[in-house]
Amino acid sequence: MKKIILALILLAVVTSTVFYWSDDEKTQGTVDVVSGEESVTAISVRTYGAVGDGENDDTDAIKMALSENDHIYFPTGTYLITDSIEIDSKRVEGSGMDTAIIYSTANAPIFRMTGSKNDVRNLGLSYEGWDQREYTERNAIQFEDQIANSVFESIHMVSVYRGFYIAQNKENYAFSVNMRNIYVYQYAKNAIHLVPPQGGNTGSVIENIYTSNGLRENRYEPDVVPFVFERASEMTLIQLNAEWANISSAFQFDYCFNVVVISPHLEGNNLKKENSTFFNVNDSNVKIIGGRAYDNLIESNSSVFTMQWNSMVSVDTFYTEANQETDGSLSLLRTEDSTGGRIELTGFKTDKEELLKNQYLLNEDQTPVLTRLNDRSYFDGIGIYSAEELPEPSESWRGKMILIEINGTDLIYICVVENNRYLWKEISQDENNEERGMDI
Repeated sequence: MKKIILALILLAVVTSTVFYWSDDEKTQGTVDVVSGEESVTAISVRTYGAVGDGENDDTDAIKMALSENDHIYFPTGTYLITDSIEIDSKRVEGSGMDTAIIYSTANAPIFRMTGSKNDVRNLGLSYEGWDQREYTERNAIQFEDQIANSVFESIHMVSVYRGFYIAQNKENYAFSVNMRNIYVYQYAKNAIHLVPPQGGNTGSVIENIYTSNGLRENRYEPDVVPFVFERASEMTLIQLNAEWANISSAFQFDYCFNVVVISPHLEGNNLKKENSTFFNVNDSNVKIIGGRAYDNLIESNSSVFTMQWNSMVSVDTFYTEANQETDGSLSLLRTEDSTGGRIELTGFKTDKEELLKNQYLLNEDQTPVLTRLNDRSYFDGIGIYSAEELPEPSESWRGKMILIEINGTDLIYICVVENNRYLWKEISQDENNEERGMDI
């Protein structure tokens, strides 16, 4: 009796269980993909005649599958295409970023996004050839409309001109777009280039992006800028890795505000061009939390941060380590046409002591660009200095006061002109409330 009851229980368990098999080379029809408690049926592109052998042209089969279905699936294979694939409010996924490869020979985007509410994941995207400098339309995923509420996840891009790109021919932009687990190798220009011709980029989260152009002895040679953002707002960038490339800038921000960058990692890059930089901030408001610049080769005069126009940058707990200087030096900060810029750094650590010294760079309104460096404040020219660290008195400092610590006593100095020369003049008051006046 017990055996009969046990057998009935096992039968009930088996008959109530649904098994979902992923598509493989033998699957020609539908694929049941489990999502939470519900299953969603994806149509295999092989149902429409796609071969996936890397030799037969699968362009028409893929287009037909998309035109008749909202959710398509790429089994393991290499799918040759000779034209762009348009995606408008579709779900497109593959068996894996290294097993389902879409391989293009066209000088055109692989995916042209023309609508919102898309979900693209688990695919490899690649072009023929290695050097894409002459093929400027080879952008793996190109936004050609107002793209919103879309997800791009677990995508491996190889040998592209750009990874993600917003077309410049009309009012295209990105809103509430999520990019996760994206790997971009051998790119000729940018990994992510989100520059809308009009409008802006709002409310997006981009995380775990890895870029590389190869090790130093076998690398794609031209300078690149891995990450470019313009008119972005309320955007969060998490663990973006700009690695192993010749860069003129790792991150470029133009006209952005309320952008938060968490744990950026910069490693193995070569900075060859004069005035190269890790972070180029132009008329933007950016917050950087954590991160490290490690083992980069400085081959020209370069900087950790470049500030342009009226930018506001806050940096907390950033670390530079083991960066090698050959034909140039690495400075903390460079300014270009700075009108009222501000940068403050707290918890900044480095193995290069020169980066911990104030460069006394001033805005056009004569206020300092660097307002805080760890425990020292330099706001409006007032900070605590030792007499040995006083900036050179000049017209830029004329009329500004500085608090100086001498032998454990704080004294106030102001920069003035006397007998046609600039000097620091003490204006502290003694115990009788009288100015003492000592020049240094």
